Amino acid sequence: MAKRKSGLGNKGVEVLLSSSKSNKILSSDETSLDIETSLIKASPYQPRKNFDEENLKSLIESIREQGVIQPILVRKSDKRKYELIAGERRLRAVKILGHKKIPAIIKKITNESAAIYALLENVQREDLNPIEEALGLEKLIKEFKFTQDKLAKKTGKSRSHIANLIRLLSLDKYVIKLLSQKKIDMGHARALLSLNPSSQKLYADKVVSQKLSVRDIEKLVMDSGGSPKKTTKVKKDAHINSIENQLREKLGVVVDISHSAIKKNGKIVLKYSNLEVLEGLLKKLGYKK
Repeated sequence: MAKRKSGLGNKGVEVLLSSSKSNKILSSDETSLDIETSLIKASPYQPRKNFDEENLKSLIESIREQGVIQPILVRKSDKRKYELIAGERRLRAVKILGHKKIPAIIKKITNESAAIYALLENVQREDLNPIEEALGLEKLIKEFKFTQDKLAKKTGKSRSHIANLIRLLSLDKYVIKLLSQKKIDMGHARALLSLNPSSQKLYADKVVSQKLSVRDIEKLVMDSGGSPKKTTKVKKDAHINSIENQLREKLGVVVDISHSAIKKNGKIVLKYSNLEVLEGLLKKLGYKK
């Protein structure tokens, strides 16, 4: 099966699992075992919330004709039961077909590896929508205390990609729903981040009703004053850029540093998109009500 491009660099899920001593297959001959589907419970780390019905139907027909070609991946949860790590679509298809057992490989891996594997397996095999991916990344950060830098190394994604995805979670819930439903795309959503929640909803509806391009909505937002107009800027020192990037990743907001090499002074501007982002920023800065 040809591998799809997924933006994961050279770190595939196979590399992730084989890199740890704890990831050895429990079966000495490393062959798949037939496990009763009733003994397999869903992964708590599954980032996908929606499964495409047409794709699932296609998979069902394939399994009906050819059987399960690639075993699912599980780990032991207790003496008799298993927790699914990867292969939920295959498991769903087999259950719909009424099969009582499914080929599976048992792996012994940590919660951290299981969570990362579930995220990467979904991104590699079938694109998650941006919100599902953002929630998956946020869960890894919260549950395993990852920094964005460490998460970038673990997943093979860039820090800026991770930061941009997580920023989408600060959007108004209505806009998040449209993005999850693929009625708008990530470019549209990012253009709305500088607006307040009510304006986000207004402009998101315009994107849908008028079929606006990303460039169209960026221009509308800019003209509304929601985002500063582009001006010719003096190229910043690489060290200043590096500091801005580190602060942006740590604080979760846009950081702009203006520094005068002559006067040895300047200012730092922190740009937030709404009150919720501001509240989160103030907490990170140590502000208490």
